Amino acid sequence: MNFDAKYHIGAENELKQLRQANAKELDLRRREIERAIPEYTSLRAVMASTGARIAAVAINGGDTDAELSVIQRENTAAAARMKELLMKARKPADYLDHIYACKNCLDTGIAEGTRCDCYKSIVKRLAAAAINSTSPLTLTGFESFELELYPETLEGGIKIRDIMQSNFNYCKKYAEDFRLPNTGLLLSGETGLGKTHLSLAIVGKILSSGFNAVYGSAPDLFRKIENEHFGRGNEHTMDSLQAAELLVLDDIGAEFNTELNISIFYNLLNSRMNGGKATVINTNLTMTELRERYGDRINSRFLTMKILKFYGNDIRQIKRRG
Repeated sequence: MNFDAKYHIGAENELKQLRQANAKELDLRRREIERAIPEYTSLRAVMASTGARIAAVAINGGDTDAELSVIQRENTAAAARMKELLMKARKPADYLDHIYACKNCLDTGIAEGTRCDCYKSIVKRLAAAAINSTSPLTLTGFESFELELYPETLEGGIKIRDIMQSNFNYCKKYAEDFRLPNTGLLLSGETGLGKTHLSLAIVGKILSSGFNAVYGSAPDLFRKIENEHFGRGNEHTMDSLQAAELLVLDDIGAEFNTELNISIFYNLLNSRMNGGKATVINTNLTMTELRERYGDRINSRFLTMKILKFYGNDIRQIKRRG
């Protein structure tokens, strides 16, 4: 997948800062041990002199094997004593080892001649953050969802509050148990019934759990992809949406009904489902209206998702009336 060069530069800078921070932390630990355990410092000096001692043996000749055996025994004893001293100081045995967040690439971003997964994750996170920067991700959470604003029943005896309680419970558990691969959600209902609130709550929880998530309105995202398709932008939005571990497409059906947008939507859904990525779709359209608008190919993708229907009165209007 292609991402703008600025995200690669950002990833390289982030890894550089990580290496610097870890080196500083290791230096602080070494100073701490040097002050607290002078014997450890002396033993460390013995270990550090090994190369010079071996070189001297090679130069001076004599019983090389015997002298090298002595050096080896001394180093083994020193290493054991150093470990013992750390344990007595209640420090882990690797307390003074080099610190790496990624053991695979040692925080360089390169492993076995190619980009490490940790580097790719940073690039995807930075690209996602750029899209999320215009989304109200901090405005809602599960704790602020007000079920008491939904009527207990509506015409026809439908128990609205029970249905919305079930929707709330499902979305909350979905966020708490999020994993990959994962199925998608389709939240369907009129404007103002809480679809955006719950989908934003899912994104917030997933982001706090360390996953990569993107939220955006379908009209805005599709417009960006269209502009990039015709050379009027270079952000590689489609790649960012395909790479996100969770993608929330808000207001599906409000975008222009064009062949290009339908193609964009199908390719996005198809690639994400094939890759086991989770997608949450919010729409004001009914299932019948979705099928009429997008056709059987996309509708078949909808049917693989968990469909949650939202009922009630416009919560925004209720809140405005006070």
